[in-house]
Amino acid sequence: MLPSEPPVSRNGLRRPRILLVDDDPSVMRSLWRVLRRHRPEFQVNTAAGAARAIEALSELGYDLVLTDWHMPGGGGRAVLEVAVTLYPETARVVHSSRVESGDTLGRHMAHVVIAKPASDFEILAAVDAALLRVALESVRAAS
Repeated sequence: MLPSEPPVSRNGLRRPRILLVDDDPSVMRSLWRVLRRHRPEFQVNTAAGAARAIEALSELGYDLVLTDWHMPGGGGRAVLEVAVTLYPETARVVHSSRVESGDTLGRHMAHVVIAKPASDFEILAAVDAALLRVALESVRAAS
């Protein structure tokens, strides 16, 4: 059984926006298909690398960024550094084939870290958990 569908975006006025970041086109297509199949209410955009992802973040508000960690141009670290600094309300998921237990910086900047290859269930659970974590942080900050 797959996780239940999460609520609409944090402002409740539009479809949740997800940015997928990976330099491997087959991984990108796979993630896109999983989200389109199981979360059709999401608006899913893609970026083929860190530089394009950072540009996309500045152009459009995202509820979640799901990024590979090891890519040319600074990789997921560069994407998360920008997201943490400029867009702290954006949920952050790292999806990587090389998730080192000693990489505490990446784990600190991400709300959820999952290893490649991940099942549909793991991807959806990570997305839902990250969105929920950001929503709870927002509620705590408001009270």
